[in-house]
Amino acid sequence: IEPATYLAKLTETFRIAGGAVVIRSFADAAEVLALPQPVIFNCTGLGAGALFGDLELIPIKGQLTFLLPQPAVNYNLISGDFYMFPRTDGILLGGTYERGQWDTAPDEAAKARILSAHRALFTRMAAIQAAGRS
Repeated sequence: IEPATYLAKLTETFRIAGGAVVIRSFADAAEVLALPQPVIFNCTGLGAGALFGDLELIPIKGQLTFLLPQPAVNYNLISGDFYMFPRTDGILLGGTYERGQWDTAPDEAAKARILSAHRALFTRMAAIQAAGRS
C-alpha cells in the first residue's frame, strides 16, 4: 500500500465520521481503562509492554531504506530476506529482521547490506537477461 496516501484518507474518513485522534501519555493501564470512550485503539508499540505489564513482548527491528521515486519501476520484488516495493514517495527496500532488538536508531551497516544485496540481485538479473539475448 501507499502508507502516506492510505493513512491520510483513513484519518480523514475517521474524522468525518466523528472520530477524534488524541495523542497522550499514560502511566499505567488503569489510566487507559478510565477513559470515557467506548473504543480505544492501542497504538503504543514497544510501550505496550511496560504499560500493560506484558513481560512476553519481544521487539523485532526491521530497517527500511528508500531510494528516490522511479515511475518506471512498477513491480514488487521479493528474494529471500530482501524485498522492494515501489511507491509514489520512493522505492522501499528492506531485508532486516532483528528479534529482541530494542534499539530504534537507524543502522548504517544494515542499510549498506540492504543496498548491496539489492545491487547484487539486479546485477544477476541483468546478466541473465543479457545471456538470453545472445
